[in-house]
Parts: sequence; structure tokens; C-alpha cells
Amino acid sequence: MTGPALPHALTQTIAAERFEGWQPTDEHVDDLCALLAGSTNYGDYLAKYLVRHVDPPGTRTRPALFARRRPYLWPGTTVLRNNFAVRTGAPLRDLEFVATAGRLAQFHARIAAGSVSADDLDLHALHQHVFADVYPWAGHLRITELRRGSSNFAAVDDLDERLAELDALTATFLAEPPDIAGIGYWLSRLYADYNHAHPFREGNGRTGNLYLHLVAHLGGHRLFLDRVTREEWIAAARDSMPLRRNGRPNHRPFLALFARALD
Repeated sequence: MTGPALPHALTQTIAAERFEGWQPTDEHVDDLCALLAGSTNYGDYLAKYLVRHVDPPGTRTRPALFARRRPYLWPGTTVLRNNFAVRTGAPLRDLEFVATAGRLAQFHARIAAGSVSADDLDLHALHQHVFADVYPWAGHLRITELRRGSSNFAAVDDLDERLAELDALTATFLAEPPDIAGIGYWLSRLYADYNHAHPFREGNGRTGNLYLHLVAHLGGHRLFLDRVTREEWIAAARDSMPLRRNGRPNHRPFLALFARALD
């Protein structure tokens, strides 16, 4: 991939990861550029970082089957079970950032090439694409309740209904995409609803971010989320949450952010 599409794919990949706290080095950026340009493949891109954090084959254990009580964590730790069998937080966080950045960049390359359609608006498939290298449960809805601070995300039993509502909202938008003045409203509603649902155990932000880019593209626009700071994004996500778990989220905190991020 060459030309103006490459820098946009790169900046939007890094923006999504920075919202989650990543601070990429020059090496990370160079390797993502090589992946986007086609001078390296994803396997070699990831392998470079795996050797720094993962034990050699034959010396590590396979991820254990889920235990119902704490299904996502290695026993006795607060570390998520992962395909690398890494049991400490910092190495897993580094590998997760690298692996998911590569997959985000690949999908942004597809968007730039115009090789996406409404069939790609599948949150399960998007999550699996971004996180399948890292987590064995990628693409599957969470089976535990989630909260952050004083905010409760949607109940597990309501997730199918919430995602069906999101699909219907997206379909309404795509049936007659609005002009630049109206698309910010729709994206704000979509992301506020999605953020409240928080359908996956980990990786909701990056998956939702990619979903927004895809919806915007199918509506004839491009998003520049690098124009939004991490602090602004987190504040909007927090302020959009309803007071009650079964309440409705407030899209208004995102309006100004999307107005700035749209071309």
C-alpha cells in the first residue's frame, strides 16, 4: 500500500492504540509502516516481538480450559489467559499492543483500498480479527459482568438485544447516509450505545474504533481520530454512561469529538 492511504491507516491505527494507553516507539512505527507497505508479512512482524517475551516452544504450557468461577484469568493472577501463555501483565500488554496494532493496520488497509462492505459490519468478526492472535475467546461475547469505577456496563443477559439494537441503528444510518453535519450525531449514538454494551471481556475500545471507521467509510466519510486526545475520549466514554445498568447512554459527550474528527 502506498500513497496517501498509508499515513491515514497508520495514524488511525496508532490513535486507536493510544486511546488504550500505548506509547509506540520509533521501532513500532517503522514495523507498522513495513507491514502496511507489504515489505514484511504479519507473521514475521509479530515474531520479532514474540521472541522478546515468550518462552521457546515446548517450554510453555497451553492455555487452560475456562473455569466458570474466573474464566478469563490465569489461576492465582489478575492476568488474562492468552495464546502466548504469558502470565505476567507487562509482557502481555506489550504483545497485545503489537499484535492488535498489526491487525488494525491490515483492516485499515482494506478500508483504504475500498475492499470492505456492509457485510464486514459484524462486531464478533471484527473483534476476532483484531484479537484472535492474543486471546482464545476472541470474537465471543463476554460471560461475566463488567464495571469500571462507579459505572456498570450492560448485563450479560442483555448483550444480544443491545447488539441487535446497534445493528438496526447502523442499518438505518446506511439506508440514507446523512451529510457531514449529521454523521457526527449518528456516530455519537452508535458509539455511546456500543460503549455501554461493552460486549467483550477485553478489546472493546479498539473493536468499536474500527467499527466507527467502517461505518464512516460506508457512509462516504473518513474519520481522523488522531485529532482527539486520549483524555477527551475517556471522559466522553465515562460521561456517556447511564446512571443505571438498564438505562440508556447519552451520546452528547461524543458530539464535539466527532465534529472535529470528520473530514
